[in-house]
Amino acid sequence: MFTASTGVRFRFGPRRGDCPEAQVVPLGGGLLDRPSVAEVVDHVRTHGYDTILTSALTPDEQRPFLDAGFRTEEDLYLLLADPRPVDGSTTRRHGSRTTSRMRRRDLSRVLDIDAAAFSAFWRFDRMAFEEARTATPSCRRRVVSVGGPTRRKVVGYAVTGRSGDQGYLQRLAVDPDQQGRGIGRMLLDDALHWLAHHGATTVLVNTQPDNDPALDLYRSAGFTDRPGGLSVLRLESRSS
Repeated sequence: MFTASTGVRFRFGPRRGDCPEAQVVPLGGGLLDRPSVAEVVDHVRTHGYDTILTSALTPDEQRPFLDAGFRTEEDLYLLLADPRPVDGSTTRRHGSRTTSRMRRRDLSRVLDIDAAAFSAFWRFDRMAFEEARTATPSCRRRVVSVGGPTRRKVVGYAVTGRSGDQGYLQRLAVDPDQQGRGIGRMLLDDALHWLAHHGATTVLVNTQPDNDPALDLYRSAGFTDRPGGLSVLRLESRSS
């Protein structure tokens, strides 16, 4: 954790595998402006990093970083919906197949699915998964499996978070070989019902602009685009 002189707090996110990049995450607490960004950049560089990535930022959050020389690395769509009330329809719609609690032994398979479902920049490693799991006060981790008890194979997973009345679909991935079979819908329905049951009034999700299957899924469930979306920014050199 680092606090700038203006009071803005920054957390340092997980590195992606062996990538020689630092990630900074603004947490609020004061005025986010160019001097605050300059301070955290100097702090990160004292630890030997030249390349710095941000977390996914809203347009207002991006402005001081762009003023400090950061440039857009990746864009994301940000979508918003109301959670669904719990009415038992999920089980009826999907028949006998249901989601189940993610277990520790599932993690290796979950990360394999994640690697197959996302491009290299967005893939989760163990540290990034742990970061998502602990990002909110309440978290639900669910999987969908095929096969019997002795041949169980995880084919999709979701991580859902809640902070107060705000819900977050933090991650949803389905094995590409199993896509188109309703697994993503099942995981999404489970997440929305859980959030509604625990008092969330809105839920946010983000995804890449070219991820058409995910966008189709979310929009069919009532999600709508929030203007401006999100962007991950990068600072490459000391000359900025």
